[in-house]
This record gives sequence, structure tokens and C-alpha cells, in this order.
Amino acid sequence: MLAAAVIPILASCSSGSDQSSGSGGSSTPAAPAAAKHGPMFPECGGISDQTMAQLTQVTGLVNTAKTSVGCQWLLGGGILGPHFSFNWYRGSPIGRERKTEELSRTSVEDVNIEGHGGFIALNEDPQLGPSLCEIGIQFDDDFIEWSISFAEKPYPDACGVAKELARQTIVNSK
Repeated sequence: MLAAAVIPILASCSSGSDQSSGSGGSSTPAAPAAAKHGPMFPECGGISDQTMAQLTQVTGLVNTAKTSVGCQWLLGGGILGPHFSFNWYRGSPIGRERKTEELSRTSVEDVNIEGHGGFIALNEDPQLGPSLCEIGIQFDDDFIEWSISFAEKPYPDACGVAKELARQTIVNSK
């Protein structure tokens, strides 16, 4: 039954093959516009392990993932406990990330750090309170994102940490 439905569609697609080539129309699709990239960011957004420990007030953080586009710090290198990460998305739309945050976080607002716009998303945990904050900052067709997630009290303001990390990353960009 599916084949019977597809055959007329395929036939209609090929019916234009007997038209003359002098019709002036082009059959080649337009090339997509090239992405306009923002600045280059140093490894881990230029944030050292010492800076992460100082801002998060968590001792024993281990940078468990270090790539050219992201880093992750975990307590003792384990998956239980606080999570902190930096990601750099080249040629990726920030709007899609913001939409995901809007569907899964307590609140999402516009933010401007060092003259660059983006979003800041906060999530409230029933036991911990506002323990997770993510900030995404746009640079042309790229964006960076810091994710700050605490697992137990006491901890500093998660969004305050995220804003300061974003600010330092922007200042470290080239």
C-alpha cells in the first residue's frame, strides 16, 4: 500500500524532465550561507582549576573532560556531587538551546555580559533551592554555555558563579 502511494509522487517529480533547458530556471539549489563565527576561546574558556575551586567554593574538583570545545569539573572526578561545565558551540543556534531551557527550567531570562546578549536559566530544587544555573552567550553564529550545578548546601549563588565565569571567558576570548 505504501508503494502505491509513493509511485504517483515519484512520477510527478520526474514529469518535468521533458521541459526545455532554456526556460531560464536553475535546477541547482542555492548554497547555504556560511556561518559567521565569533571569537576564539581558549581551552576551558580560559578558566583554571584554581579559579573554578575559588568561585564555586568546592575543594577537590577534578577536570574530567578537557577538549577544544568544552570542559567539565566534578568533585573527586566522580559523577555524584556538583557538576560544572563549559561548552563552546560553533555554528549552532542559541535559540534551540534556549528553547530547551525554557521547557526544563524554573525560569529563563535575557542576560547581557560584557556587551554580549544571551540567556540565563535557573532551576530550583525542592530540597536545595536555586542550585542549578546555566548561561548561554551569543557570538554571531556561535555561543558559549556555562552550567553550574550544586549538589549540597552550603553553596554560593549559582547564577552569580555562572555570570562571573561567562564574564571571565569573554574577557579571555581572542
